[in-house]
Amino acid sequence: MPVCKNCGSRIDKFSKDVCPICGQVDPFSEKTGSETVEVTTSIDVNNEDYKPRHKKTMLILFICLGFFGVPFFYMYQKKSGLIFLLLNLVGMGLISFLFAFYGGLPVYGAILIAVGIFLLVNSATGLYLYFMPNLQDGRGDFIL
Repeated sequence: MPVCKNCGSRIDKFSKDVCPICGQVDPFSEKTGSETVEVTTSIDVNNEDYKPRHKKTMLILFICLGFFGVPFFYMYQKKSGLIFLLLNLVGMGLISFLFAFYGGLPVYGAILIAVGIFLLVNSATGLYLYFMPNLQDGRGDFIL
């Protein structure tokens, strides 16, 4: 609820011309009386800390280095990168084990199949994030 800028009492939306407590004309304070919110921001392109992230680079990183979680580190998401790295390592080890011992394949063949499967999974994850609208990095900046 809005607050009177003179007496600080809460005012209902029907008493927006005069405060019923103190009689202040136009009682809304500047903080809560505004009906609009500023949603635009300006980016200082001369700022050395700002480096925009690009979806094309992220997709290439998912295809080439997705096994190691590098795309998530590129997007300033360290926790997601570490989780993705661990999931890839455990998943590739488990699939290699299953193909080697239950599929009757040699170990190098099972490892190659696991790498191929996770290459497809990482590429699909990259494509999904590439086509996601309004994707943001870990700092809250939009990925271009």
